[in-house]
Amino acid sequence: MRVSDFDYELPERLIAQFPAEPRDTSRL
Repeated sequence: MRVSDFDYELPERLIAQFPAEPRDTSRL
Protein backbone atom coordinates (compact mmCIF):
# COMPACT_ATOMS: atom_id res chain seq x y z
CA MET A 1 0.00 0.00 0.00
CA ARG A 2 1.29 3.43 -0.91
CA VAL A 3 0.43 6.85 0.54
CA SER A 4 -0.27 8.01 -3.02
CA ASP A 5 -3.23 5.58 -3.08
CA PHE A 6 -4.98 8.00 -0.74
CA ASP A 7 -4.32 11.15 -2.77
CA TYR A 8 -7.64 12.10 -4.34
CA GLU A 9 -9.76 15.16 -5.14
CA LEU A 10 -12.37 16.10 -2.54
CA PRO A 11 -14.39 19.20 -3.50
CA GLU A 12 -15.41 21.40 -0.55
CA ARG A 13 -19.04 21.27 -1.69
CA LEU A 14 -19.10 17.55 -0.78
CA ILE A 15 -18.02 18.17 2.84
CA ALA A 16 -20.94 18.59 5.24
CA GLN A 17 -21.15 22.03 6.83
CA PHE A 18 -23.96 21.15 9.25
CA PRO A 19 -25.07 17.88 10.89
CA ALA A 20 -28.02 15.97 9.45
CA GLU A 21 -31.38 16.45 11.15
CA PRO A 22 -32.46 14.18 12.75
CA ARG A 23 -28.98 12.93 13.63
CA ASP A 24 -29.84 9.24 13.24
CA THR A 25 -30.36 9.76 9.48
CA SER A 26 -26.69 10.65 8.94
CA ARG A 27 -24.57 8.30 6.84
CA LEU A 28 -20.92 7.38 7.33
